Amino acid sequence: MDAILGVIRDFVERKRGKPAQGIGPNTALLRDGYLDSFALVELIAELEKQLAISLPDGSLIPEDFETPEVLYNRLQEL
Repeated sequence: MDAILGVIRDFVERKRGKPAQGIGPNTALLRDGYLDSFALVELIAELEKQLAISLPDGSLIPEDFETPEVLYNRLQEL
């Protein structure tokens, strides 16, 4: 979970230009404006790169990015 939070925080600060220190496991990433639909594709690529994983195309949907915890649980299933 810590690794995923780190990737998300880094992405939000670097790519989105927003402070990310307040992002926790239950932060609503889309609703609270940390991510939008365009950023999801970039974040998936960032997750693959930083976590050294390969995600099949279409394996993640916008609902998987509801919170970092939801994303973590979804990645555990893949």
